[in-house]
Amino acid sequence: MKIQRPRMLLVCLCLFTIIFTANAMAWNFVQAAASNDSRESLLVPVSSNLKPIMKVRPQKISKIRPSMGFEQSAVAAMTQVPKIALPAIKTRGWELDAQAFFARTKGNAIYLGGQYGYTYYANSQPTTDFNSALGIPDHMVLGSFTAKYRFHPRWSLTYSILPAMIQGGGSGLNPFQFGTGTMNTGTGQGVKSKWERLYQQMGLVYDPIRTQTSRVGIFAEYVRLNERISVLQAGGGAGLGASMFDNDLNMAMVGIEMEKLLKVTRNSNTLSVECKAGVAFCDNAVGSDMSTGLKYSVPLNNGRSGFVKGGYRYLTYKKNYSDVKMIDTAMDGGFLEMGFIF
Repeated sequence: MKIQRPRMLLVCLCLFTIIFTANAMAWNFVQAAASNDSRESLLVPVSSNLKPIMKVRPQKISKIRPSMGFEQSAVAAMTQVPKIALPAIKTRGWELDAQAFFARTKGNAIYLGGQYGYTYYANSQPTTDFNSALGIPDHMVLGSFTAKYRFHPRWSLTYSILPAMIQGGGSGLNPFQFGTGTMNTGTGQGVKSKWERLYQQMGLVYDPIRTQTSRVGIFAEYVRLNERISVLQAGGGAGLGASMFDNDLNMAMVGIEMEKLLKVTRNSNTLSVECKAGVAFCDNAVGSDMSTGLKYSVPLNNGRSGFVKGGYRYLTYKKNYSDVKMIDTAMDGGFLEMGFIF
């Protein structure tokens, strides 16, 4: 009995020790978990300027359009839709152009003097050819200028002028008779000649059809033509002298003009075909002025544009005064034109 009691005491002491040790370890574990100190925090220096963490209000994110870069602007320029329309003059707007006319000049005249329409030196060829007899050059470059003002969406005023002065002559030309009886050349005799001409047009244009791709206009104009042919035979002696032929015409002209769009480029440049035809009458004379060509237009800022045009033009006038006085002239050839619309 005495031996069992110490053993029971020893067993109880061991159980008590085990239970106490377990409770102590659990208490230390809780303390370690609850503590703010950690191994990582021991490496961070403690500063007194640290601010407490406050709640941060999140900012609202809005969509921002990125700025257009070079590549994007280039793509936008390539994909933009061109404006499909012919360049047109605005109301109270102007169109000015200058034309270089590479003309082939031709003409013939009958100008017989004397009491009965012939001279002492008359020959059997009363018609005088400007090129072969007078030595007028058969090719010349002439300048023409045109102004057009639109005072109404369908009505316009136009003015055009074509001055010319062509000098010729030579020796060994074909014999001819020209003048009041003092002009009769033979083979080998020298001649000086000059053809002065001023051609003016002024009128109204009405556009019954005017769309984005085509335009049709009807025009009526007053035509004024002043020209003089001067012939001087060089040398001296009987039957030699000078003569002048004056031809002044006041006529009316009516006609039609059309323009049709053919192609539009990526930059809204346009290629079109333009045609114009007019017939002149009155003052016992007839005439015509016709042209056709291609027109390339380039748009500028503020509704303005410039254009270049090239084509063919035919111009002719004829008046028969009497059996002994007549004149028939013609000019035809290519032209190059440049103008502005503003």
